[in-house]
Amino acid sequence: CPCNQHDKCYWKPGAGAAGTGACVAVEYGECPTLDVVLVLDGSGSMSEKFGSHPHGFDALMEMMRNWIRTLPLNGEAASVGLNSAKDNGGVRVGMVQFSGWNYWRSEAKKTPSGVGTGGRLSGVLAELEADVDWHEDNYMGDGTMIQKGLELAGDMFHLSPVDGRQRVLFIFTDGQIFDPNSLAAARAELDKEQVQVFGIVMRKAVTHTKADLDAEQTLKPITSDPHDDYFQNLMIDEIPNLLGAICDPNGPWGHLIVHDPPKPSSGTHQPCPDYKR
Repeated sequence: CPCNQHDKCYWKPGAGAAGTGACVAVEYGECPTLDVVLVLDGSGSMSEKFGSHPHGFDALMEMMRNWIRTLPLNGEAASVGLNSAKDNGGVRVGMVQFSGWNYWRSEAKKTPSGVGTGGRLSGVLAELEADVDWHEDNYMGDGTMIQKGLELAGDMFHLSPVDGRQRVLFIFTDGQIFDPNSLAAARAELDKEQVQVFGIVMRKAVTHTKADLDAEQTLKPITSDPHDDYFQNLMIDEIPNLLGAICDPNGPWGHLIVHDPPKPSSGTHQPCPDYKR
């Protein structure tokens, strides 16, 4: 796949674990160096049918798997932590699942030590796919309480170097969050870590219902300000298109994530042995 012969291929100087450049999907050609944490709703209602999907949580996790496969991952294992390379134009991802015991106590999960990323940021596809598998096998299925989920996400960002990279958190939920008055400390920690917080309410159908409107009222205030810019209420099947455009300056969120986008390459491309599509 020589980059200059592939219409969906973009040679990104400085990208890749070695910092020598890499071939990435063209839609991610303007991505800055990114650390991304996915905060995923593992509440009981996520086991319901979403459109054509018989189980909402499994559908969401498979969408995350497919999206991660398209990303220009930087190739750094989770063990790299704070030693992550600066300005390599690559992406690391972490995952947290949140729920709540009997709508009384917030709970959250990340993969344990020895499984996938071990609950850390990673740029290695095999580690991240192992995380997806683990979360599917360990679906929580209780209340919708997010405090512990935000706290675990904050812990992950503690292993994100302060070197100019963008830190992004995506929250996915389908229903009302029941602990909105317990989030101040966790939310302040994310601000301290300079994390951009985006929120997505996932609808089960085309039309709006009380459930997704209640979810909107409780999720939107958690997002970065201005809240309307950092929030989407959409059908679950629209998520791949939204996430696929996170580095498109003309997309719904790309203009918030991409700062000082790189100039297009000169056209003198190199081979792309690590092209992922």
